[in-house]
Amino acid sequence: QIFTLDSRAATNPLCTARMGSIDITGGEVPSGLRRASATLRNAPGASGDAIFVTPGDTIEGVDVEDGFLRGHGTRVADGRLLATVCGTVERVNKLVSVRPLRTRYVPETGDVVLGRVVDIAGKRWKLEIGGRQHAILQLGAVHLPGGAQRRRNNLDELNMRALYAENDLVSAEVQSFYADGAVALHTRSLKYGRLVNGQLVRAPPTLVKRVKRHFHQVDAGAVFGDATGDTKGDDGTEKSSSEGSHYEVEVLLGCNGFVWVGAPSKATSAKEGEENETESDGKRKRNADDDDDDEMDAKKGRRVICAEHRQRIGRVANAVRALAKLFLGIHPNAIEDVTKCSLEWGTSAKDMLGEAFLRRTLERETDRRVAKGGA
Repeated sequence: QIFTLDSRAATNPLCTARMGSIDITGGEVPSGLRRASATLRNAPGASGDAIFVTPGDTIEGVDVEDGFLRGHGTRVADGRLLATVCGTVERVNKLVSVRPLRTRYVPETGDVVLGRVVDIAGKRWKLEIGGRQHAILQLGAVHLPGGAQRRRNNLDELNMRALYAENDLVSAEVQSFYADGAVALHTRSLKYGRLVNGQLVRAPPTLVKRVKRHFHQVDAGAVFGDATGDTKGDDGTEKSSSEGSHYEVEVLLGCNGFVWVGAPSKATSAKEGEENETESDGKRKRNADDDDDDEMDAKKGRRVICAEHRQRIGRVANAVRALAKLFLGIHPNAIEDVTKCSLEWGTSAKDMLGEAFLRRTLERETDRRVAKGGA
């Protein structure tokens, strides 16, 4: 199963990163990509036996007389089993299916997702989460300002846009599914809600790994070199540790491939992290004033972010984009590693999506996997 790269894909490191067998003899390919491709192809655990198919290809090795089970991504025509999507062939006993390389998000109960509000009607918000249908967020499934525990009335319905308006980006959790397959979300925890002071990065959902905590704060000391005590700013003046903490960056990993990179919120603070584990009605009442302040801040306007802080947010966001371009797994350790490498190599944030940085990152990842004994 040999893939021939066209002129546009010949210089794309993505193909080398995710395909174990690539024919790179037909175009001008950088020597680094040739070396990386050869290393991955010969590395232990390489997927050299994987069968890649495109729509309309006949899946070989299927005995019609012996019988088989047709799985997703296949169809039977003229006594042959054909692929209907582009991907790899998977076999489990007699079940034959094709796993697509790229697919829409398939939600599961308990997933942390990020979505954009597209419609408000009938005591519910409709959110785009990258799935086959819009997700539904009912008015009764949101956390009211002040932590009020009561039935929603007509006044709450009239003020729905004060909570989440059209085009707002919201973090939520998958609660259940409706009979038609639509997803029911909820934001009853203090860590969920509207997202401001940052930027959204979209990646294939298959690349976002499910981890214990999807709300992660980047380690400024290990990545950006911030000291625990006083540090110096860009102008050489001393700044206290409290001032440096304002330059922290948080990453929200949505299982649907939506990744939020921005200024820290209550979801990633140490105190709030402990409260999220054992949240109770009493704690909600004690935090009522803080919740009201946050809601007012969101209504009045976004907080002003200084240039250095925006630079850090952009660098971390480009690290996520670089991982997505290389089709590598997106998780907190990988994001921090790529961000740290960009600083060590002297690469500016705007050049992190260039061919030179992507190639160097791919070669480094290749060497790391080979050193661990598998690709």
